[in-house]
Amino acid sequence: MGAYTPWNQDKHKSPVWIEISNGAQEILRDGFLSVYLKDPEIQTLGIMFDADTKPFERYARVSALCGKFFEFPDELPRKGVVLENSDQKRLGIWIMPDNSSEGDMETFLRYLIPQAAEEIWKHAVSCVTEAKQMGCPCHDTHLPKANLYTWLAWQNPPGQSPGRALTKQALDPQCETAGVFAKWFMDLYRLPPLRSPLPDDEILREG
Repeated sequence: MGAYTPWNQDKHKSPVWIEISNGAQEILRDGFLSVYLKDPEIQTLGIMFDADTKPFERYARVSALCGKFFEFPDELPRKGVVLENSDQKRLGIWIMPDNSSEGDMETFLRYLIPQAAEEIWKHAVSCVTEAKQMGCPCHDTHLPKANLYTWLAWQNPPGQSPGRALTKQALDPQCETAGVFAKWFMDLYRLPPLRSPLPDDEILREG
């Protein structure tokens, strides 16, 4: 987000407090989200988790859990959900990678690989495929992670985390895919832009 809005690297001073959960299963269990939505100290709540193999099923689950607090659109919008209720509480939902596809955060990050590195990316995927054919026990659902971390192992320095790769711009934080996510995040939390996350004409078309 530091590529789009003023963002302090000290998490205690950043404009949004981020908590790491124990995955979609925890977020989607009975009663978990309602605790946050009933908290008078929380005015805006954003939730983000992986689609895995069921993006629309997981959206339906959030809608069922939070339907008494907000009115949800019938279908999951491609550009993320931002809702506000009569109490002026706000709720945002982003289901990785893009609110419509199966996959996870690593699937999203794959689209942040610069075009100049595309051939190396394809070679990394080929290596993972070959390793699986040779008996590598990587489960199919974990292949996006295996592909991404194989590619990251070949960067300078090798084996850097995705966050580090973003700050070093081995991953491109300003590509179109990242821009759509950034616009959702900034709209939800009403953050001031450093630059427009989407072309001006597209923002105008959206109203």
